[in-house]
Amino acid sequence: MIVSCEKEKLNSIVQTALRGVSSRVTMPILSGLLVNAESGKLVMSSTDLEMSIRAEMEADVSESGSTVVSGRLIGDIMKSLPGGEVSLETGDKYLAIKTSMGEYKIREMMPEDFPQIPGWQGESVLKASGGEFILAVQQTSRASSSDEKRPVLTGTLMEKVTGSGAVKLVSTDSYRLSWKDLEVRGAVESWEDCIIPTKTLNEVARIASSVEEEVEMKMQEKQVMFKLGDLVVSSRLIEGQFPNYKQLVPKGERTSVKVPKNDLSGMVKRALVFGHNMRLGIYQDHIKVTTETPEVGESQEQLPAEMSGEEMEIGFNGNYLLDGVTAVESDKVEIRLDDPQKPALIKEDEAESYSYILMPVRLR
Repeated sequence: MIVSCEKEKLNSIVQTALRGVSSRVTMPILSGLLVNAESGKLVMSSTDLEMSIRAEMEADVSESGSTVVSGRLIGDIMKSLPGGEVSLETGDKYLAIKTSMGEYKIREMMPEDFPQIPGWQGESVLKASGGEFILAVQQTSRASSSDEKRPVLTGTLMEKVTGSGAVKLVSTDSYRLSWKDLEVRGAVESWEDCIIPTKTLNEVARIASSVEEEVEMKMQEKQVMFKLGDLVVSSRLIEGQFPNYKQLVPKGERTSVKVPKNDLSGMVKRALVFGHNMRLGIYQDHIKVTTETPEVGESQEQLPAEMSGEEMEIGFNGNYLLDGVTAVESDKVEIRLDDPQKPALIKEDEAESYSYILMPVRLR
């Protein structure tokens, strides 16, 4: 393999591909990047056997070929090189990185040992605005679980919304649940509902924030695939039954309150200084947040509010409450309640596309 290209572009696809390298390597080959050059293209690929990233760029390919080298080493070298032209050449069991300043050699691994990564084939099924995709993932991923003992809860359900140009992203860790309708273009009715690792969606959102491309989506070879320009992220799906979240949605007919989002989030942050569990009191013209931890101290603060229905007091985990409030886009946040022992619904003011359900906690 002999290929020449511009350093900044090469560094960009190397650093992107490195996001697919696992920090917990069980096989030495998975610590590497697969480097492939042919037909005027240089491709960097990585995988941790669950998620794969394939990044490509145009390059001057004098001799086709492929190799696998340490991702950490090539990443560190590329970051520290000055700008200018870089050439990559294989030979004598090393990949040589050559610049006008010098030469660096990295020991090769066998490309035959690298897991096969699927390439994007055919057309996408759905397309979404990069900005809207990022927002939908940010608003829902915070409710996803990190407990590997319950794999289904570490993923996000992506299901079609029948009769509309949207899919719904749903995440839960059993203590709170969040969903967001994502507007898409394409054959929504043919989309296969699936559970995607939340880690994968976070990675696609991170990439989308830097490449300014729309996000294309499809299923291929029992994997979900996302395409952003010349970048492709593929991922396994999580098997299992996602919780029936629709039966958990509270009607919120008994009590409803609207408060300024920033004022409420600030009040909750201050209350968290004194403890994680807090009491939210909803009264005719205000709400009150109270925390009490005997060995630390206590806090009490109130805020004017627009309330309808019955007065009520309910306990929440303050961190989970803050996550739901800060995810709201509107200036005001609405909280709907049915009973102090039942879940609360947190939503945007006069909008239904984003909702956050929070389980109450028992207070002393």
